[in-house]
Amino acid sequence: MGALRSPFPAAALRRQTHAPSARRAYVPAHRSDGLAVDLKPLAGLETSDWNRWRELADCALQPNVFYEPAFARAAANLPWSRGVGALLVRSGSRLIGALAGRVEGPLQGRPIPTFVAWAHPYAPLSTPLLDREAAETAVAALLHDLPLLPGAPRVALFPLIDEDGPVARLLADHLYRRMRPLHRLDAHARAALVLAGGDPLASVPAKKLKELGRQRRRLAELGALDRVSIGGEGIEAAVSTFLELEASGWKGRIGGAAAAHPETARFLAEAVAGLAREGKARVDLITLDRKPLAATIALFSGDRAWFWKTAYDERYAHFSPGVLGALALTEDLGRDQHIARVDSCAIAHHPMIDHLWSGRQAMADWLVALSGSVPFRIELAAERLRRTAYHSLKALRDRLRGPIRHGPAAAGG
Repeated sequence: MGALRSPFPAAALRRQTHAPSARRAYVPAHRSDGLAVDLKPLAGLETSDWNRWRELADCALQPNVFYEPAFARAAANLPWSRGVGALLVRSGSRLIGALAGRVEGPLQGRPIPTFVAWAHPYAPLSTPLLDREAAETAVAALLHDLPLLPGAPRVALFPLIDEDGPVARLLADHLYRRMRPLHRLDAHARAALVLAGGDPLASVPAKKLKELGRQRRRLAELGALDRVSIGGEGIEAAVSTFLELEASGWKGRIGGAAAAHPETARFLAEAVAGLAREGKARVDLITLDRKPLAATIALFSGDRAWFWKTAYDERYAHFSPGVLGALALTEDLGRDQHIARVDSCAIAHHPMIDHLWSGRQAMADWLVALSGSVPFRIELAAERLRRTAYHSLKALRDRLRGPIRHGPAAAGG
């Protein structure tokens, strides 16, 4: 729902057209465990690779919709994905682990070659896919082979790891047993809807619900107010409606709307349509006399859902159509017995969703040592400096730009 909170400016990432030059070719280690570990360019994966990846996603220890083949394939050609490769762990013909990322070095301001797991402004989660029946084996193989990649990374960075999830626990346990340092950066909690039966709106203050009910009634006085959910036929038109609403608002004014960048708009449309064909995406619209006022995009994988994107017509901001859309989606997802948790994808302390969802999900960027403590300490110091510089420059930019007036229903996405 919110943009990726990242210390890496998007403009700088767009300038990266390839990974750092390899100092040596990737040579898979000789294995006695029957596994095969391969590195392939993400944008060059074959249909058979994607088919095995889809099977892995269906039996993953922890779902990650941004690693669903329909999403990852559409995102493979984004500017943020240039130079990204996929490290694939196979047991026989079965794929049991998949981790995407790239090695960054001095050209990206890193003194120590670092493997950076794949995350970008449209994918705020880098949790790799692991077969639930072979997760520990897959983690061990991935961490063993990471230092063998081109560029010889000595450190790995996992942006936006879900620290409450089983993959994070497994990774931390593996590192602990092998006495490899791990440091958490930018730790925070983001809103989540935890579904354990009962009323999904139970935690919303009664005063807030009353006010939203009043705004909905006032909006209904202007015409026929309706809500439609689109998950199959018509999904392309629904995505186009979202793009138009987003471009008409504050994101459009600052050049941050997806429609302002043809390759981003194309990715978004392809990803949502591809997931929708598998029953893993939908667009919900609030309409007034059939005119769209608000749109939300929800994504699904396994027993998880993601409140990925939202936009609304700011001319109706005083009716809070964005919040009304989020409220309706909350009620609807709360009735789905197949969903255990909904990730808001929001920044910490989000002004809208934090007041609707009381659940929290611990997030952080994990910097881990692949070999040696000295390279790890050097990269950690450099990473802290670059984040300090990034946040200082962002604060300066925001002061120069002035406040963005996007109304009380802003949902960030």
